Amino acid sequence: MKRFFAVFFLLLCPTFAALTKEQKIFDVTVLAQTFAANYGPYHWKVRALKFDAMDLKPWLAKVEATKDDLEFLDVLIDYVASLQDGHSSLSFFATFRASLGFSTDLYDGKVLIDSISRKQQPLSRFPAVIGDELVSMDGVPVSQLLDRLSKYQMTGNPRATRRQAANLLTIRPQSLIPTAAALGDTVEVEVRRAATDELEKYTLPWTKTGIPFTDLGRVPTARSTAKPVVRQLELEDDTLPPYMRPLAPLLNARLPRDPEGVLNYGSVVPIYAFPTGFRLRLAGGPDFFASGTYVAEGKTLGWIRIPSFSPPSTALALQLFEREMAFLQENTSGLVIDVMRNPGGSVNFAEALLQRVIPNPFRTIGYEIRATNSWVQSFGSALSQARQFGVEPWIVQHLENNYNDLLQANREGGITGSLSFNSTGSLILLPAPVTYRKPLIVLVDDFSASGGDIFPAVMQDNARGKIVGYRTMGAGGNVFHYDGTVYSQVAVSVTQSLMTRREPIVTTDLPTAPYIENIGVRPDIELDYMTRENLMNRGTPFVNAFTRILLDQIGN
Repeated sequence: MKRFFAVFFLLLCPTFAALTKEQKIFDVTVLAQTFAANYGPYHWKVRALKFDAMDLKPWLAKVEATKDDLEFLDVLIDYVASLQDGHSSLSFFATFRASLGFSTDLYDGKVLIDSISRKQQPLSRFPAVIGDELVSMDGVPVSQLLDRLSKYQMTGNPRATRRQAANLLTIRPQSLIPTAAALGDTVEVEVRRAATDELEKYTLPWTKTGIPFTDLGRVPTARSTAKPVVRQLELEDDTLPPYMRPLAPLLNARLPRDPEGVLNYGSVVPIYAFPTGFRLRLAGGPDFFASGTYVAEGKTLGWIRIPSFSPPSTALALQLFEREMAFLQENTSGLVIDVMRNPGGSVNFAEALLQRVIPNPFRTIGYEIRATNSWVQSFGSALSQARQFGVEPWIVQHLENNYNDLLQANREGGITGSLSFNSTGSLILLPAPVTYRKPLIVLVDDFSASGGDIFPAVMQDNARGKIVGYRTMGAGGNVFHYDGTVYSQVAVSVTQSLMTRREPIVTTDLPTAPYIENIGVRPDIELDYMTRENLMNRGTPFVNAFTRILLDQIGN
């Protein structure tokens, strides 16, 4: 009997051994098939980046040359990173993580320390302070390390990618970096002290947690299928009409993972300190937003931060936002809307907020979508349910137009025109009964992503206030999650659509196109927070600058 159970157990459980060459080839083929069937920006990437994700020949050669499982995973990472897409990424089922107890980011183009845990790195061992420059690690210049680490958190914005690589200098999760578990027990860091301009070296221990892996092991035969398993988790939205449920996954415009080391990312607390005399109204938590007012040159200015577009309750968040807009409309001369370091969220919620700050009919973001059979069924189901629920005829007509566009694109094996994903089916939205109608500006940076790209893009397209800050991330589509491989059990996120703007955007670095993907939203007035002066002065120069810009808008 014991022998029977031993044999039975072995049949059901993975055998922990390295993947075979055939398994690796099978997995990279499955990954490519997942993108071939679902990736919306494929043609844009060929045009803009000269990268053809469907050309597998060079990747098969790289896979065959790998010596172990970790090298194989790095090839998969290189493949997805070549898309330069903040929504498309790989992650591995790993809990191992190593950290040094301090974080770094790019300020004035240099890797500066911007936070330190004194519990993990006491002053006696690591006397460096915030504002000091990290120069090298184990003798390797940080510039070279940034080049190596960039592929593990690739985005559509070159600086955002490099900033995320700067975070990975001191935080190494194996869920992103397969070779993270190979780190030694300590690392020698070289730091340039800002106070003296002297170079100092310290030997610091890595704090390691979780369970590392070196081989992936084989999976039970029952899971050996080339069909990717959808692992999509819908964003909760309690304001979405029932007939829109079949299309709910298309409304996910949020980055698939958050960078650990970017300060105040997705936080209700802004990266800068509040202006002098600031009076707080909302402070996050159950309020979701932070808001308040302050006085400058005799003018009362409003301020509100949107930390993400993923509130715990969309209905409650909309009530709060509408209440704030009513108050600010009556009591301020102008408004600052902060969507810096906003990771995105629900398209529906982003559009609902836009309806409360744009006081006239406006054109929202459209989407070109890969016309798969599953989406034909989903759009058809939404149309059918809208008819059953007795939705207004004009909405039904828009939904029918979208369905017909998708059906035609499916028959032709291509991409749709620019469709609306909102509950009206229309690209033209009407303002809400309560809107903010006075001058305003929108603060953005290179971590305003996905839904954080949508909000300033629509504001800019409809000439509703100046966009102030730094070029947004350019994560321009909705994201889906799949079990992307079979034997290596890698999870993959895939961009299924391309956000389209009102007019084509002309830049010097990318082809002219109406897309957000890679291009991002270019600010009307560039104002970069990422300077050492802002880091050391809690953003006072930044606050003074955007206050001046808003006052000028009010004066004009």
